[in-house]
Formats: sequence, structure tokens, C-alpha cells
Amino acid sequence: MMDAYLNVIKVVFVLLGIISGMALLYRYAGKFKLNLKPGKSEYNLKKQDSIYLGYKKYVSVVEVNEHVLVIGVGDKDLTLLAKWKKADKSA
Repeated sequence: MMDAYLNVIKVVFVLLGIISGMALLYRYAGKFKLNLKPGKSEYNLKKQDSIYLGYKKYVSVVEVNEHVLVIGVGDKDLTLLAKWKKADKSA
């Protein structure tokens, strides 16, 4: 019976070691350039907001470089509803 408890404790410590190792690897991945963290995309895509309209239907506002797109998403298609260039914040 005592061996069973020791085996359970060993398994718990091994799992804690694996989880700690994964957390440290994720934490220092950028320092060692392992590229595990998601980086910026080439197009600098950012989802600003989405409004759910119904089953598989919503409207999203997406930034792509210096443009803002309003996209309608339906069950089987996407539609560009509006597009404009972002205002320059430095002006």
C-alpha cells in the first residue's frame, strides 16, 4: 500500500517538473529565439471588434496595415462591407 502512495507522489512530482519545464521554456523562448510565441503578422492584422448577429453570422472590424475593414461573415461567405484608411494619430 505504501508503494502505491510513493508511486502516486512520484508521478505528481514528474508532472510538476514537466509543467514547470514547459512554463520556463515558453517564458524564455524569446530570449533564446525559439520562436514559440506568436509574432506579428506580415500584414499587421488586428481584430478590433465583432458583433454576433445570429447562428454563424457576425460583423467584424479588422485592421490591416493602415486600413480598417468591416467584414460581414455569414454561414458560407464573407462580404466586405466597408473599408477606409486609418487616420494618422500623430497629426
